[in-house]
Amino acid sequence: MRLSSERAPVVLLGAVVVAYLAVTHLTYVFTAVLALASLVVVLLAFLPGDGHVPRWAISVAGGLALVALVWEPPVSNVVTTPWLNVGIAVGAVTAAAVAMLPWVPQRWWWVVLLVLAAGYVLVILGGPPLIDVWVILHDSALGLLRGLNPYEMHFPDVPAEPPVQTSNCFNYLPATFLLTAPSQWLFGDVRWLETGYLFGAVALLGWHTRRWPLALLVGALPGTLYVVQQAWTEPMLLLGLVAGYVLIERGRANWAIVPIALALATKQHMVVLVPLLAFWPKFGWRRVLVTFGAAAAVCLPWVIADPGRFRTCTVDFFLFAPMQNRSVSFYQLIPAPLGTLVVVAVLALAYWLVIRSRTGFLLGAGVVLVAFNLVNKQTFLNQWVFAAELIVAGLAVISTTPVGDTRDPFPE
Repeated sequence: MRLSSERAPVVLLGAVVVAYLAVTHLTYVFTAVLALASLVVVLLAFLPGDGHVPRWAISVAGGLALVALVWEPPVSNVVTTPWLNVGIAVGAVTAAAVAMLPWVPQRWWWVVLLVLAAGYVLVILGGPPLIDVWVILHDSALGLLRGLNPYEMHFPDVPAEPPVQTSNCFNYLPATFLLTAPSQWLFGDVRWLETGYLFGAVALLGWHTRRWPLALLVGALPGTLYVVQQAWTEPMLLLGLVAGYVLIERGRANWAIVPIALALATKQHMVVLVPLLAFWPKFGWRRVLVTFGAAAAVCLPWVIADPGRFRTCTVDFFLFAPMQNRSVSFYQLIPAPLGTLVVVAVLALAYWLVIRSRTGFLLGAGVVLVAFNLVNKQTFLNQWVFAAELIVAGLAVISTTPVGDTRDPFPE
């Protein structure tokens, strides 16, 4: 089966609506609306067709990104400077340009790419965020210079408001601080490298597919400027998966182990994508084992240094911490005894749909993460935006080549 040409725009707009609802905070009141939009993406992504995304759908998606930025600009949880408003204005221009790009000569893609980068830079210059993730990445980078173990550190500068997840644990995997610390050391802010990863993913996707309107839409989706501003770590994951995909498609499958392993060693929930990798014939289960081993090797020094603290911060924190009422998911509605069973069942259904559909790894990864987000204990804006980015990236990939050669070959 292949993605329907009639339903491809529905999938695209469904993904954009998910990001739109997340960033405009409507989901905190209407979680069911977000769930319904997610369900549209999951169910309609796997019906027959050629996967062509029409120009009008990209224009509507760009328009939604513009409306979201005007409706809910990234002005909360940040110490603002005058540059922030300029960055938001440039971001609005980018969204409008993405909406128009399908209707103008493709040679203008590089102008939109530069405007996209300018918006990112200006938003970072717009002020430091008031959020736990930025503080723990900042402090852990400085701690590494002093020979400290980030998993043994506490972070007293984490702001008390808005409600935060942690101030006494570094609750990500080691690649998170390894891939951002150089930015703090050299440029004084971890967001410069994080934003470079996001920009790199967009540029790499556009270079590989030559479908610049969709590639640029990945970088201009609702919520992306907020992700840049708040120092969320999903840009590292996006670049890792996109780079891995491109390397495999260009005959460098062994090299793809490196970026994918780094993605696995960045955030814990990336493990839900491992079954997809195992069923992806161009990658295969042997490379999955090597990739998993490489990710474990990245983590090993800190496991050995303090196994108890590492487990507390990276495993126990997520499994046993109290339920987050702000989580934009159905988890809080699931009876406690059924929580694990429901998560496993939903993921199993998503795997079955993706493997059966032959829609390719990036789109499949986006759909699996949508399913996981629906039932995850802690799902927030950044996770929904990341899932939407992967779905749009997946559409760019499968829309690149002629019908019959648009997807990874899955065995009959």
